[in-house]
Amino acid sequence: MKIEIDQSGKLENTNKPTVLAFSNSTNHSIIISSRDKKRIQKLFRDIGAPRIYIFKTFAVLIYILIENYVKNIDQIMIDREYIGYEKMIKQYISEIFLKNGRVLESSISFGQIGRKSRAHDKAIKSYRANRADRRIFFKDFLLTTL
Repeated sequence: MKIEIDQSGKLENTNKPTVLAFSNSTNHSIIISSRDKKRIQKLFRDIGAPRIYIFKTFAVLIYILIENYVKNIDQIMIDREYIGYEKMIKQYISEIFLKNGRVLESSISFGQIGRKSRAHDKAIKSYRANRADRRIFFKDFLLTTL
């Protein structure tokens, strides 16, 4: 199965929530609040790595989004949110899977998802409703990265 992943609400906008969603024959969305994003951002500042907050958090959220579906996924197309940092994000995703005792066998690519995509539709609707299939908290981020 090939999936597309889209984001609504940038991670760097810490005054608003962020939603990630994927879609194909099935779909799923996650949301993280502005409060939890600020806590994660502070964590990166405290460890002296504020510049990687966005990319590492994006990778963690992608992992959390697809972790229960990855067995059925062959290809992952991620919307181009952070052009120039895609190789780094891809590396972080692979590292997170390994840290969690899993291997990512799906191929990852980046491209324009577009407004007609079901992933975009799922993400924007979840963002506007401030409700998704799963709410992600600061502790979920910590448990995934430790």
